[in-house]
Amino acid sequence: MSLDEFCSSDQWSMLTSASEHSKLAAALGGFLITAIALYLKGEVRESVHTLALFSSAVLILVLSAFLSSLITGTVVPADAQRDGICAIVWAQGALATAMLAAGTAALFGGLGWMLAGHAISKMPADADEDAAGYTFLTKLGTWLTFAATMTTTLLLSETSIDYVHFAFGGTPPGWLVDAIGAAAAAVVVTSLVFVVRRSRALRLAEGAEPTRLTLGALKVATVCLVVLAITASWLALTLARFPKDWLTTPGSPVMYAVLLLTFGLPAVVGTAICYSAPSTDQR
Repeated sequence: MSLDEFCSSDQWSMLTSASEHSKLAAALGGFLITAIALYLKGEVRESVHTLALFSSAVLILVLSAFLSSLITGTVVPADAQRDGICAIVWAQGALATAMLAAGTAALFGGLGWMLAGHAISKMPADADEDAAGYTFLTKLGTWLTFAATMTTTLLLSETSIDYVHFAFGGTPPGWLVDAIGAAAAAVVVTSLVFVVRRSRALRLAEGAEPTRLTLGALKVATVCLVVLAITASWLALTLARFPKDWLTTPGSPVMYAVLLLTFGLPAVVGTAICYSAPSTDQR
């Protein structure tokens, strides 16, 4: 495949878009740091887990911004030997995009828990109309979480397909493209089922009885975010040390490792966050 000085593939360049990705990731990370500072005074049980999710999201967003800024400094050679450096740029861009998407999903997941914590702390003792409003506020956070997960999953599926197109010189195997699309659909449907079930089970207690929200797989999402941040950053910065054939050979183990971190692990994070949407015990 003939590559230009911007490493373009299918009319898209990871190199020229990296600057804007870096700015967005840095802005979201700064927003989360502010949210953590404002939320540190929270005394409800849910604030502890929200802070853990936010802290992991800050880490991955800051690293995504750093990685994207490194991509902008890439110099593509003027001669025809561009496949190696462009392979690094595309792999790094895919990983940075995955980190940005996972951090964004975590941001909205934490926002959902913030809204739930606010509703619980402000729940009136006896006011049916106000109680319905606070219940709506909690469910709104749940559906915002799903919207973020669905959007980031679809975006990452397209990013993965674009990366596969580049890695295979514009003619990727059909089964691989279909597998990525099917996996994205499965993640969206599964996340929707989780959100619907947990939203229907949500009941805010009235009066003196406290509302106890179930945490779902919030710890799984938090740990996976940290693992993705560390692993993707390490791989992205190590690519330049690999033999050129590892990066340019279609179907190489490095390519599948990038795909796993670009789509597979972020999909686990998004699904776990939806499974952890604020809800009460279903018993």
